[in-house]
Amino acid sequence: MASLENSTGTAAAEGVDELSNVLRDVHVQNLAAYSRLLEEESRTTTTENGPVTTADKELPFWDIVVVTAGDKQQKHCYRRRIDQKLAERSIPSRARYLVIEDPPNSKIGSGGSTCLVMKILQENFPTDFLLQARTLLIHAGGYSTRLPHVSARGKVFTTLPQANKPEGIQVLDLKLVLYLHLLKSMPPGVFLTSADGIELFSSSSPFPKDPKPFTITALAHPSSKQIGSTHGVYLLQDPEGLIPADRARKPKDQVALLLKCRKFLHKPSLDEMRRTPKLIYSNSLASGEEEEEVYTDSCYYFDPHTAALMAHVYPGLSTECDLEAWADILSFQDSSSPNHEAGSNGQEFNQHPLKQALHDANVQLDVMVLNASKFYHLGTMQEFIAATCSDRAFMSELNIRNINPGVAIIRPSLSTAGQQQDQDRGAPQWQPESPLFIENCRIPPTAQIGAGSILVDTDLPDTEGEEGVLIPDDACMFTLQLQEHAFVTFTFSINDDMKRAVSATASSEINDDTSLVLLERLKVFGTVPILAMLKNSDQQHQHKHRPPTSQIQACGNNLSLWTAPVFEIASTAHESTCFALDRLARVRQFQSGGQGREKQSVVPQLTTNILGWVSLKDAARIAREL
Repeated sequence: MASLENSTGTAAAEGVDELSNVLRDVHVQNLAAYSRLLEEESRTTTTENGPVTTADKELPFWDIVVVTAGDKQQKHCYRRRIDQKLAERSIPSRARYLVIEDPPNSKIGSGGSTCLVMKILQENFPTDFLLQARTLLIHAGGYSTRLPHVSARGKVFTTLPQANKPEGIQVLDLKLVLYLHLLKSMPPGVFLTSADGIELFSSSSPFPKDPKPFTITALAHPSSKQIGSTHGVYLLQDPEGLIPADRARKPKDQVALLLKCRKFLHKPSLDEMRRTPKLIYSNSLASGEEEEEVYTDSCYYFDPHTAALMAHVYPGLSTECDLEAWADILSFQDSSSPNHEAGSNGQEFNQHPLKQALHDANVQLDVMVLNASKFYHLGTMQEFIAATCSDRAFMSELNIRNINPGVAIIRPSLSTAGQQQDQDRGAPQWQPESPLFIENCRIPPTAQIGAGSILVDTDLPDTEGEEGVLIPDDACMFTLQLQEHAFVTFTFSINDDMKRAVSATASSEINDDTSLVLLERLKVFGTVPILAMLKNSDQQHQHKHRPPTSQIQACGNNLSLWTAPVFEIASTAHESTCFALDRLARVRQFQSGGQGREKQSVVPQLTTNILGWVSLKDAARIAREL
């Protein structure tokens, strides 16, 4: 029987190797240390100056934690969530938490944002403090269009399931856990990471205690060539053959290797990697086959002097510089011939102030090679559901346990009154071993959930008959509250490209006819026209249930699933869910070729009017303000 709980049992051994066990043990130790930090926060003494928490010097923690935001609105949203965590004592209060947003109407990118953060830190803290402080910088700005179910709350507040916590763990909290063992040897400076990357290191990965001033120390992980083609790759100086020797050791015996970087290649092609000597390393598998790997980027550290240099550079950057914190900053040694995408589109001159300053200051790029490490990217719906539901190594390493294999469930929301009745009637149906992510949802026993689906903040209606609501395979379904009495439930495929735009004509003028063309050309679930997804959208009833032309006009001649105002706003969450289920029924009808008469919807008939139409882009913005 399916159960809406996470298990505390032992993870299946399949897919979990010796390295996974090492990384899991380190993470368990970090979780225990983090729990001690939080317990310490609860032990306070009262003085004439108020309550004081006694800090345990044996438990190092960050002095400053910075989360970046895309704009002022996102900053306020992040700030509220962080303040709530502090009030609940669910994150350590000994750190200073800052949320820093990009300037309005700018496009400075994560690299420009890094420089801005350094400038603001200089303006808000004494120099002596910054020279001794350890700062965690988490880049989390933007709307998360490729992970739409967190577009309102932001990637840094994405929730992952946990074995012993029904509410799961959010990425911000996880980031505070992941690097605790590194803090034991990390010198003052800034540690930079992204909100959609999960990095795991063994405990034998210390930082150099006294790094030279003007040094960037980047962490490198062994990755397949395919992964290397979508990330940054390091070409390393290893005259003594330290890397092959360390690769031959068992994971528990592997150590951190601090090497010089000869060159940083951003998203190199497979051919470029093959042509570059000493870039690829071979690995003999148990099957006898040879595996080829490269060393890819993730997070990196830089010392206080480099931080001050970045702060000094910021005023000279263009508001449209669109610098990337990895591609541009880590490639500063080769400023004459940038090999990243931005350098080829005419914006090269905007990037030179920072790269030139790093080059002129003789900043050194060191690479800490961590063979006993892993990097996971959770930036897309496919990556997210694969990691949390199917990747047994990831699940073992990150303390994820599911009673039902493949089904990750966070905060089940069965009503107390109806829970026993639901249990008596059975359990929701899903395919065995199918990946399925459910967060804060009520799933009635009559529901049938397709494989590969993501359901968040949605209560599916129960039905009287035997046939219940049906969620198709690979669906992403989530509800946002816009006002006290305004809700919208979105439906996509996890394989949809949210930003792929369609256009109607060469003209920028849009009328009723061109809006229909746009709605016909814009596809959801891969091949289904938006027009077919809308209720009564046939020629006879085409004006009865679709957004007004004026709203389509506001999008210009380019329409995408991110900007299209094709989702109904309802006065209750239940009604918005029913609208969404109607859309999914029409998607299924189109996919089946529209053969025969469509089955009558199992969703209760709606008697209220639509309050309006909204796009995901606008809904995410509005929902942030609640």
